[in-house]
Amino acid sequence: MLARKVFKNVIYNSSSVFIANAVGVIVTIYVARTLKPELFGIYSLALSIAFLLLTFTDLGINATIIRYVAHAYGLGDYELVRGYIRSLSKLKVLLVLAVSIMLFASSNLLSIQIFHKPLLSNPLKVTSLFILFFSLSGFLNAIFNAFNDFKANLVRALTYEFSRLFFIILFISIGLSVVGALLGFVIASFLTLIALLILLLKNYGGFIFGKAKPIDWRKVVRFTSYLTIGSITWVVFAYVDSVMIGMFLPAREVGYYRASYNIVGAISGLVSIPAVMFPVFVQLEGRDLRNAFNRAFKYSAILSFPVVFGLISLGEQLIKFVYGVDYLQAVPVLHVLSFLILRSALGFWGVIFNAKEKPEYPVYVSFFAMILNIVLNYFMILKWGIVGAGIATVASNLFSWITLAYLSKVMFNVFPNVEHLIKPLASSLIMFYIISQFKLSNLIEGVSVVLLGAVVYFAILFLFKGLTKDDFGYLRTILGLKRD
Repeated sequence: MLARKVFKNVIYNSSSVFIANAVGVIVTIYVARTLKPELFGIYSLALSIAFLLLTFTDLGINATIIRYVAHAYGLGDYELVRGYIRSLSKLKVLLVLAVSIMLFASSNLLSIQIFHKPLLSNPLKVTSLFILFFSLSGFLNAIFNAFNDFKANLVRALTYEFSRLFFIILFISIGLSVVGALLGFVIASFLTLIALLILLLKNYGGFIFGKAKPIDWRKVVRFTSYLTIGSITWVVFAYVDSVMIGMFLPAREVGYYRASYNIVGAISGLVSIPAVMFPVFVQLEGRDLRNAFNRAFKYSAILSFPVVFGLISLGEQLIKFVYGVDYLQAVPVLHVLSFLILRSALGFWGVIFNAKEKPEYPVYVSFFAMILNIVLNYFMILKWGIVGAGIATVASNLFSWITLAYLSKVMFNVFPNVEHLIKPLASSLIMFYIISQFKLSNLIEGVSVVLLGAVVYFAILFLFKGLTKDDFGYLRTILGLKRD
């Protein structure tokens, strides 16, 4: 059953995301508390620059290999599969080397002339190696996903996250500070690259070695060219705010902002279903596509809305517990950024357009949204600081989501049932009102109240018929608790 396969992939993906987010939170807590806001800001700024530059090592190649290898594999054309893997691998390596060398060579210029923070120079040199290994490991992971194999996501998460945790704590504890923390990223990404390469050769070596067909570069370049712009714009959404804060405000403000953003990112991954739907959407059309979309969208909305309002309720207690009182200035921006959880959970549009080989539409939209994001960040950071950056990011993402939803309706007749938005939202607002009546003095009380709120939420949602007996039956089916 297709739904069961999707469910298993969701489990693999969610498990890897859970591990990544859990370890990420531990790493962030340790680094933030040990380095304090100023040095944590340098650390966060270096990583933001690295992840921004990682876009130029991809340029849509990862999504391209998933799209075309999945298609060729579905047709049973294994020679074409080999052709795509080999050709795109060569292009990937060239891009990664170029970006990594460029960052290493320009680290002094960037740290002094652009960001006016000399302490940033050595961290940027270290992150150039991180870019090299991390990007290549991501490419190998994309090959696994092209075969609809998401077990590799879990292997990648286990290897990368636990080795990252070990080496970061080790290097900081011996006094290497920011550079030591970033060296932990470098070693972890290298070990992950080796692990995935071994696993790929073991499980899919037959698709690497052997006779290969030449690929249609014209088709690939067209598809990749749109994804290039798209990948740049979406990474800009994630990191340009931090980079601009680093340009206009003291380093500690970057630390406050990234502290909040990291919490939101960690939680977002746990309710994100769109990524695992890509190989499925490639193979579906018409009513089947609409049915798969509506199921996925409905359950994503049910999960994500209460998470947003629960996080807002727990904001102050969570920041204090995770980072300490030194980071309480991050609370207001956490409240704003919490709405980005909806973007991760309900952002199916790019997946649908890419799966149907029409990447130009999300590219056009995301490009204009990126410009809007930069302009809003410029004015709002200068006016309201990091809270302004959060508002700018949420507003530009909302513009993108609404526009792509409209285009999806026009192009594919795929559009969410409005009830799938209204009922979870209404139930969440009622939950939020009830739990806001409690005065929370610590995180334990907060979690207890939020758990109570969750019970209230699902009870109200059931009364509103936002969750029905049919949904429970469907869940039992994909869990294998009853026959198809």
